[in-house]
Amino acid sequence: MQTAAHRGGAEPASVVALVLAAGAGTRLGRAKALVTEPGGDSWLGLATAAAREGGALQVYVVVGAKADEVRAVVPSGCVTVEASQWQEGMGASLRAGLGAVMADHPAADAVVVLLVDTPDVGSSVVRRLVAQALPQALVRASYHGIPGHPVLLGRDHWQGVLACARGDSGARDYLRSRDVAHLECSDLASGRDVDTAEELGEWRRMGEGGHMQPVTSATDLAERLTGTGYLTDDGLATIGYLALAMHRPLLLEGEPGTGKTALAEALAAALGLRLIRLQCHEGIDASQALYDWDFARQILHLRTVEAVAGNREVDQAEVEKSLFDERFLLARPVLQALQQSPVVLLIDEVDRADDEFEAFLLEVLSTNQVTIPEYGTVVAATPPIVVLTSNRTREVHDALKRRCLYHWIDHPGLQREIEIVRRRLPEVPRRLAEQVAQAAARLRGRDDLVKPPGVAETLDWAQALHTLGTTDLDLETAAVTLGAVLKYREDADRVRASLDKILST
Repeated sequence: MQTAAHRGGAEPASVVALVLAAGAGTRLGRAKALVTEPGGDSWLGLATAAAREGGALQVYVVVGAKADEVRAVVPSGCVTVEASQWQEGMGASLRAGLGAVMADHPAADAVVVLLVDTPDVGSSVVRRLVAQALPQALVRASYHGIPGHPVLLGRDHWQGVLACARGDSGARDYLRSRDVAHLECSDLASGRDVDTAEELGEWRRMGEGGHMQPVTSATDLAERLTGTGYLTDDGLATIGYLALAMHRPLLLEGEPGTGKTALAEALAAALGLRLIRLQCHEGIDASQALYDWDFARQILHLRTVEAVAGNREVDQAEVEKSLFDERFLLARPVLQALQQSPVVLLIDEVDRADDEFEAFLLEVLSTNQVTIPEYGTVVAATPPIVVLTSNRTREVHDALKRRCLYHWIDHPGLQREIEIVRRRLPEVPRRLAEQVAQAAARLRGRDDLVKPPGVAETLDWAQALHTLGTTDLDLETAAVTLGAVLKYREDADRVRASLDKILST
């Protein structure tokens, strides 16, 4: 590709920047242009600074929702354009902004389009795109192979983009129909969109550049987990640290109630990441884990196309292509994890699934990507942190185990279980916590129970007793609260017959 930097001595390319900041940020709870980082920089300020420092001659800012408030924070020297139909979506913003650029700078070589909600996209990314500026250029930043923003639109494409910019797709339909150069920028930024309050929280808990603060040792991980209320031992902390450092899935096996699922939840909280959970069950297949198509919306789309076309002939190939647009794609947990990573992906009770599903998981965990025939290949920008759990109702295949690091989680010892109750339920008196933990350990030691209690049941029992105002575990109170710790009638009947022995110190 010929670039602006190699024009054989010609003048440098003239590039104008367009920052789209018209959205209401409904899912975020405020207009994204008004979001401010703890250091005081607004997202709008970050985007315009990236454009200026990246080589743009002029920066245009498109406003819409909260227009007066956003105008007040537009940096001096920028041109403000109002998209009166901003509620239509990104298409209206792009039409308004690009129209203003075409009127003011008809001879510019290109316009680089930035979004206000990609706060770690800095001047280095913009500069890399600007270096490719030519009137015929179509260049899009990508991150680990996934297309993102900014997008550089050469002058020759402006009219075509204006004609296609409708709804919330912006220039996407136009770009899909053209030969677009994808410029890898993952070495400079994550390119991550921040759309919801939850994602903003994740962003706030990340380090500079939107990247997760690394765990430096097993001790560091143990301390972070302890901060969430999850107590771990040296073995589990070490294997957990190694899974993070080596980018390997972690397979946890053990009896039900030993804290396998809770570890994944604590890990997500400790790292400040979203937890995405896939609950396995008998008969689960790849479509339930990966994706599906929204058939109802696809049918409505077809009817709309027919109604708009009337008696005119429509391009069947284009209609079919539009049916498999991203807006109709229903992402299931595994696809969500690949799209939104860094996240923690919990694949819970994998032993309940069948061999075919294990083979599917093995492929995904080996490549961190999936191919959707009608859509394309989705590659995780950052490999998700994967935790698999198994109650060992059947053996997980060796091929899947070899892909993972492995740890068996056993029931905790008495003192550690007391400390878990104290940590998770600080309002429970120490004496009651000790009595409940001792009683649960004795129940667990019996060989005649259908389902011995796990740590989860110990916590439930302690909380139930505290809710009743109990400060000392006596025979009567224990008998009426057995439903918190035993979940089979046969088990409760057996235990009631010998409850006095169980409660004796």
